[in-house]
Amino acid sequence: MAIRITDAQRGDDLIQGCIAIPGALIELCAFPEVEPETVLVTEERAILSLGLSRLLSGSEGRVAGDQRAPFIRFGALGFRPAGVPMEMRVAGGAFQTLRCRFEAWRIAAVLGAEPLDEAALAACFDIRSQTIEEAMLRLAGEVDHPQQDSVALAEALVAALLIDLKRYLADAGARAQRRRGGLTPRMLRQVLARIDSAGPPPDVDALAQTCGLSRFHFIRCFRETMGVSPGTFVRQARMTRAKALLTADDRRPLAEIAAELGYSGAPAFCAAFRQAVGRSPASYRTLMR
Repeated sequence: MAIRITDAQRGDDLIQGCIAIPGALIELCAFPEVEPETVLVTEERAILSLGLSRLLSGSEGRVAGDQRAPFIRFGALGFRPAGVPMEMRVAGGAFQTLRCRFEAWRIAAVLGAEPLDEAALAACFDIRSQTIEEAMLRLAGEVDHPQQDSVALAEALVAALLIDLKRYLADAGARAQRRRGGLTPRMLRQVLARIDSAGPPPDVDALAQTCGLSRFHFIRCFRETMGVSPGTFVRQARMTRAKALLTADDRRPLAEIAAELGYSGAPAFCAAFRQAVGRSPASYRTLMR
């Protein structure tokens, strides 16, 4: 039976494991089936989160207070600053996340005490940073399989990812300027939802049809908006999803993961993963433990 996400957050079995370091709490969370709903959220502590399961397609958010502001699709990696009211549309389903909850002093020491500007706040909903993602995945592995030196490693990883987060948000305005003239926010949400859906990844023609654009015009607009070609973006999104699935359950058969990602079988998945990541899925799992 599905429950409200606010009730799920208070569940006794939500937290599957955690590591505490000065100024931050790193938690592995397993959310049960939640209802689709729109909620207003103001976090008491800043939260950086990474989805470790398939994204709930259609989930999106915006800073509350401006009804003219477009909703922005939730990516696998997101940041919610403390004290900022956010309107969130949550799609129904169960999901797993890793979240880092920060004390105010830990965030201010890196990001500063000034509020984030409009461009930086918009960028928080869908952060695309491989370095932050990799650090979060390593943290997930340490929480899931703690060792004697896990706290020391977690401290080092958090210090690094906060610096990368500062750089990413500082460049948000410049990225927004570069992307003007591309896909509309509505088109982009539709395309990203199609890419996030289960099964084989869509081809360029299918994505162009989603927007009602010609293939050529879609490719140009997509590159203008996202900075890479549609094909490159789809491959990157597929590998991000693969890494999360490998980290979330190190006992799940590769054949099941391959099928969920739309590969013909485990061999095809392993070959694509090795080409993209530089190591086999089994080796990656070992690294993340």
